[in-house]
Amino acid sequence: MHLKDTISNKYKINILSIEKNVESTDSNVYIIKTDRCKYVAKMYTSRKHALQMIRLHIDLYNKGFYIPQIIKSKNNSNYIILENKNIIVLYSFLEGYKLSEIMNNISSDIIKNLAKTLRNFHDKTKENIYELDSVPFTIDKSINRYSLLHFDLTKDNIFYNNKIGFIDFDDAKYGPSIIDVAILISLVFISKSRGFDIDNFKLFINTYYENDKKLKKKELKLIKECAIKWIDYTLNKIDFNPSIKNSFEIKKKLLELNSKIFEEV
Repeated sequence: MHLKDTISNKYKINILSIEKNVESTDSNVYIIKTDRCKYVAKMYTSRKHALQMIRLHIDLYNKGFYIPQIIKSKNNSNYIILENKNIIVLYSFLEGYKLSEIMNNISSDIIKNLAKTLRNFHDKTKENIYELDSVPFTIDKSINRYSLLHFDLTKDNIFYNNKIGFIDFDDAKYGPSIIDVAILISLVFISKSRGFDIDNFKLFINTYYENDKKLKKKELKLIKECAIKWIDYTLNKIDFNPSIKNSFEIKKKLLELNSKIFEEV
């Protein structure tokens, strides 16, 4: 049975169109339009991974985070199984603006909202209840603040709709919370075109750590190291095209050139 017909039948929805999301690097994401709303369908080849993502989304949604909600099938199941044994999970479509769409005119209120949301996210997910893999590289052993890590905080995975939302947890890991902070700084506040957005970086850091001066002092000096290790790991793992590879290399260079910033915030 065709994917469109299968999903339509299993979920009892009138699908007008179903298109593969060309922006997805995994080629397993489909955007579904109906006569009432939009959905996102993800195809998983691993049952373990699919169940991890289902449990993660249900838990985070119940904790009050603005993330895609799991849509149940007409049989009240959190997923369906295709004839080829792949698993389809249907998610609600997260409304709002991608951070990449508003970055040129981003307000200080949105930066503060982002920092508070990420800190709340880390504070509420301290235990590895989803049985996620650990971070695939080592960092300073003195860091002992662990949590769920989104691990892919690109400007396209962060949404704003009067509140901050996150999508695409497929790369989620468990490990030191500081790694998410380092990844976000690398992907949001450092770019090939705009350089290092120092003002918004400082605003984000000061809001994320708020009055926790002891933690801020301990982790701030390690953010650059974590960011560079993540960049090296990413470049070794993914075969990027020359332009994206160059962008990551520039981020790394800007981190190294602005080392003193991490001592002055």
